[in-house]
Amino acid sequence: MGFASTGNRLSVANKMNIRIQSDEIRVNGKVTDENGNPMVGVAVILKGKTHKGTQTDLQGHFSIEIPAESVLIFKYLGYKTREISVQRQESISVTMMPNTEELDEVTITSTGAKREVKNFAGTVNIVSSSQIKELALPTVGDAIRLIPGANYTDEDGRGLRPGIGLRGLEPNRNGNTLVVIDGKIPIGQSYSDMAGYYMMPIGAIESVEVIKGASPALYGSGSIGGVVNIITKKGSLTPYTNLSLRYGSHNQLNLGIETSGTNANGNFNYYVGLHRRQGDGFRSSRSKFYTNDLTLNLGGKLSEKDELTFFFNAFEEDSQTPGGLSQAQWDADPTQSVNPHDFMQIMRFSGSVSYKRSLNETNSLTTALYGGYFKRDWWFDNRNADASKRVFQGVLRDVPVIGLFSDYERTNSLFGKKNKLLVGIRLHGDMTMNNTVNIKDPALFGTKGGSTASNITNSINVMEAYVFDEFHISDKFYINPALRYTQAGYSQKNYVNGNWTDNKKENAFIYSLGLFYKFSDKYRIYAVYSKGYQMPRYRDALETKGDLDTEKSNNYEIGVRIQPAHWFEMEATAYLLNFNNKIFREGGLLNNGGKTLHRGIELNGSLYPIEGLKLYASGAIQRATIEEGENKGNRVPYAPRYVAMAGVKYQFPLGNGTLVTNAYANFISTQFSDAKNTEIASANGNVGSIPRYQVFNATLNYQLNNWNFNLNGLNLFDHKYFTFRHASWGGIMPAATRSISAGVGYKF
Repeated sequence: MGFASTGNRLSVANKMNIRIQSDEIRVNGKVTDENGNPMVGVAVILKGKTHKGTQTDLQGHFSIEIPAESVLIFKYLGYKTREISVQRQESISVTMMPNTEELDEVTITSTGAKREVKNFAGTVNIVSSSQIKELALPTVGDAIRLIPGANYTDEDGRGLRPGIGLRGLEPNRNGNTLVVIDGKIPIGQSYSDMAGYYMMPIGAIESVEVIKGASPALYGSGSIGGVVNIITKKGSLTPYTNLSLRYGSHNQLNLGIETSGTNANGNFNYYVGLHRRQGDGFRSSRSKFYTNDLTLNLGGKLSEKDELTFFFNAFEEDSQTPGGLSQAQWDADPTQSVNPHDFMQIMRFSGSVSYKRSLNETNSLTTALYGGYFKRDWWFDNRNADASKRVFQGVLRDVPVIGLFSDYERTNSLFGKKNKLLVGIRLHGDMTMNNTVNIKDPALFGTKGGSTASNITNSINVMEAYVFDEFHISDKFYINPALRYTQAGYSQKNYVNGNWTDNKKENAFIYSLGLFYKFSDKYRIYAVYSKGYQMPRYRDALETKGDLDTEKSNNYEIGVRIQPAHWFEMEATAYLLNFNNKIFREGGLLNNGGKTLHRGIELNGSLYPIEGLKLYASGAIQRATIEEGENKGNRVPYAPRYVAMAGVKYQFPLGNGTLVTNAYANFISTQFSDAKNTEIASANGNVGSIPRYQVFNATLNYQLNNWNFNLNGLNLFDHKYFTFRHASWGGIMPAATRSISAGVGYKF
């Protein structure tokens, strides 16, 4: 009887296997755009089985063998994702519609949690991959110009060291804006010194997210104004290789080689990108540069419950540094350079390994180890009028960094309501090794060497713990309280004079509360309160004899997102930042300005009046003022009253391809370089107002099958302007003149 039973089971199993096999069908189809043109390279994926898929050919055709009752997902950059139920059909036709860029992108927080932007409690602005491609943006800084209220300063007009100021905070080298890669890796040189000497190449970037309001509790020190999250490209479902070349004004050359894909089993993906930029710069001399960048992203599923990802980036820069100008030099010729010897050399290596374990359907644990090494050698003439004090100085800096994140995530029901809990810790350590050497012989200026003038190492160790919870009171209303505790220990060693500073500690406890309510799919509202802090750079505190205190702030924002019709969408946010001990720069020197108050309104909207046409605009009306002391009532340095961007995009079929045209402009109102709000410029150019400026840009982008052709024009009317004054750099820092470039790309 046992044998018969076994035979019956085998018989049933065989019948089931035959039935399963017979339920497999081959589906053939064609994918076209809204105008009926075939679309090549559309990803066709079996829902629930991301490893199984194909892509459309040159005629838009595809063929795939799948279970008869399956759902197919169709994805293509710049178009809305579609899901089609096969329902035993062996032939289907699919029409893809352009993505009108509704607020449905995804943001990645420091914990790695994903959330649709339109349902996020806080202000989030995104420069999407389609925008980066259509606008043929040459640098990340050019993408930042599209963010509502962003005050972008390009230190030397070449996009090497962008400065980003949000909500009236000073933009100098991102000193008040935290920049991270993929929500984890900090791009600043150290924990207490977020200065950005380096930025990812635009070619390796999928998108750029700017998160405001709720950022302090999620990201910690330095994120009061906001966080810029650089999302790098990852492995794609369908393998590809992309070659790109761009050449333009001032002999600027951009080269890119990328390859990406997934193995046959679908459990491993990869992305490798190599990018080079070089050029003569817009200055008449001492403006040449080159950068090389290698980016590697690997990801894989070790099992159904285990995932491992690996990121590595290597960067090299060699650039001449033309420096600043006095007022007379600026008036005479803003493209000149008076630094015949200065140059900077940078190398940076960074990487991370992340492991995620899904404990069960509702619990997971993610641990990420990151590290990096930053090396900057800056050689410059101090240009001292006293010949006996004039030296060619090398400021040599090495910064090793190591850190660890570990996050526990639980999604479950709490009191019968949907709830998501995130609990995490972060450990971080870095050392900033500063070595200054002097060359006194003018005949040797422009070379390396000299005698040691100073040798100082600053160290910091940080321990942080944070809790973030999202509790859904109803399907339309949720709250998300968050807490974060930080303890930082500092120490300094001076190897020249023998001074050793014992470990000093800073502690901070911050919190936030976000509220989100969805009236309908067309109307949403959110409000956020957060407590923020920013520790001063340790070396700045020492330079000011310990007088610099930790910045603290109370931050409030309320915003609405509306899309009353498919042809119109808008987001409006009102904010208030109330600072104690605000630190700002005056002509290159740092001071605590006491209490400051930042308030403003940010707007961002798009209008689609006819098919293919998009009108878009963003901006901010803001006021940041000093609230106590002799400068009470004055505006905070580098806080413009008005920031605006507006543009028009038109997309239409042309021949066998699609042409996208864009024209847009940026406007920044007058700023001051000091707390006294000095309007008349000093003779050396260090202090004075920064006049308002407007820059007009335009692009053409033509996609023809696997080919992409683009033409980009920045500052088309060749407006003469500058964005910064700095004593250490020699005064006025000119902005870039008109730049025209043409590019071609081939993807296969």
